[in-house]
Amino acid sequence: MIFHDYLYQELLEAYYKARVGGKRTTEDEHRFEINDLENIFRLRDAIIAHRYHPSRGVAFIIHDPVVREVFAAPFVDRIVHHFLFKHTNAWWEPRLINSAYSCRKGKGTLYGIKDLQRKIRRVSANGTIDTIIVKRDLRGYFMSLNHDKLYQRVLWGLNRQFPEGGTLYRTLKYLWREIIFDHPTHNIRIRGKRSDWDELPADKSLFHQPEGRGIVIGNLTSQLLSNIYLDQLDRFITIALGYKNYGRYVDDFFIVIPTTKLPQLLHDLDKVTLFVQKLGLTIHPKKQFEIPAKDGVDFLGAKVYWDHILPGARIAHNYAVSAYLLATTGQGKIESISSYDGHLANYDSHKLGKKIYDGLGWKYQYPKNKPK
Repeated sequence: MIFHDYLYQELLEAYYKARVGGKRTTEDEHRFEINDLENIFRLRDAIIAHRYHPSRGVAFIIHDPVVREVFAAPFVDRIVHHFLFKHTNAWWEPRLINSAYSCRKGKGTLYGIKDLQRKIRRVSANGTIDTIIVKRDLRGYFMSLNHDKLYQRVLWGLNRQFPEGGTLYRTLKYLWREIIFDHPTHNIRIRGKRSDWDELPADKSLFHQPEGRGIVIGNLTSQLLSNIYLDQLDRFITIALGYKNYGRYVDDFFIVIPTTKLPQLLHDLDKVTLFVQKLGLTIHPKKQFEIPAKDGVDFLGAKVYWDHILPGARIAHNYAVSAYLLATTGQGKIESISSYDGHLANYDSHKLGKKIYDGLGWKYQYPKNKPK
C-alpha cells in the first residue's frame, strides 16, 4: 500500500475515534460530516504537502471543579490528534513507568488512589512501621512547558521508534512540530466575556504566557505530551535516586518512605528541584507536604489510609449538596445521585452515604461489595 492510501485509512480511523470521543454537537463537526470522505482526502493531501496547520478553536472559562481555561480544538484538529496519539503512544506506553497514572488505558484516578494505598501498606507493613508520604506539585505545569524542550523530547522518542526514518516518521515529526509550536491564542474565538478571565490567575492562562511556552490543557495530544515530558522526572526519581514507592498524576507526585528516611529524602529533593529546573519547570512553593500515613493522605479526590479509603472533602460536599437540592427543591436528577453512589462504592463511604440519606429521610442500602 502506498503512503497516500495508508494515510487516508489511518485518518479515516482517527475520524471515527474523534466522532466517538466528541459530543458531536459542534457546528464545525457537522460541517465536516456532511462531506466527510472528501474532507478526509483534503486533510490527507494537506498533510502530505505540509500545508496542514492547526485551526483556531474556541476559548472559554469553566468553574467545575475549579476555575480553569479551556481551548476547544476544531474537529479537524481532533482527527489529527487521534492520528498522532495512536502512532506515538504505541511506542511510549510500554516504556512509561507503571506509576504514571494520568490519561493511560488501565490507569487513571482510581488506579492511582489504590496504588498509593498499596505503597503505603508495603512501606508501613500494614500500619506497623511509621511511614510518611512526601508530596510535591509542579507550578503551572502546562503553562510552563517550553516548546523547544518539549519538541526535542518528542524527537528523542521518534528517533528511537523509527531508527530507519521513513515517510511515517517524517509525517509524525512534521505534525508534532505544528501542534507543539502552534499559537492557540492568536485569533482565538472567545465564548462568553473577556471578564470571565478575571478570576483566573495569570500563570494558569495561555493568554499571559511568553512566546514559546505553554500548551493547551485537555487536548488528547497534550495529555500524551505531559507523560512523555515528565517520564524524565519519573525515571530520575525511581532509577537515579532509587525511590520505588513513587507515583505521579499529571504534575502531582508523591514518594512513600519510612519516617526514619525523611532526612535523606529531603536532601534528595534538592536534587529533584534542580532536575525540574533543568526541564524548565518549578516545584510549587505552596504545595510541598510531608504527611504521616496515620493521618491519611489527600490524593486525587480521596483520603487514603493504609487500611481504608474515604471520599475527599470536595466529593463529599458535592454529593451532599446534590442530594439535598434534589430532595428539597427537585433540582437535578436521581441519576446524578446514583452516579455518586456508584463512584463512592469504590471507597469506604457507607457512613457518609447513610448520614446523607438518613438526613433526608431516604432509605440507604449498604454496599454489597466492600472495596478491597
